[in-house]
Amino acid sequence: MTAAHLGGPGFSGARAAETVALTAESLLAFENAALPLAVCNPGGRIVICNRALRTLLGYELDELLGMPIAEVVEVAPDALYKTWDDRLDAGALDITPERPYTLWRRDGSAVNVRASSSLVHDNEGNVRYVIARAVVDPNR
Repeated sequence: MTAAHLGGPGFSGARAAETVALTAESLLAFENAALPLAVCNPGGRIVICNRALRTLLGYELDELLGMPIAEVVEVAPDALYKTWDDRLDAGALDITPERPYTLWRRDGSAVNVRASSSLVHDNEGNVRYVIARAVVDPNR
């Protein structure tokens, strides 16, 4: 990757190295976070997820990448948003409160969690990503 790829003309080699180092540190922090985390695109597909989520669900990374989030998340009857489009709606909360959900593991078993999500917008205000996190709920 060249400096031009990272920041355009005038982007120095030292600045590029700093950007690469910060990106690598951020990815390591995401991968090694104790809480299960997933980043989904506006189409509702998983674009990255961390080790904690993969372990919780029993999948390998390549199995979850590109998977529709609806294949692993059951929508509860009292869910704040019933569809993915509802979650992306302009009037939707940027950060949802933690709520109970059921996740489906690779082996077909269910795991009860409390989860929330955050919308990440681009410069035009469109949803770029949805970041979700979950905590196992032993009380359900």
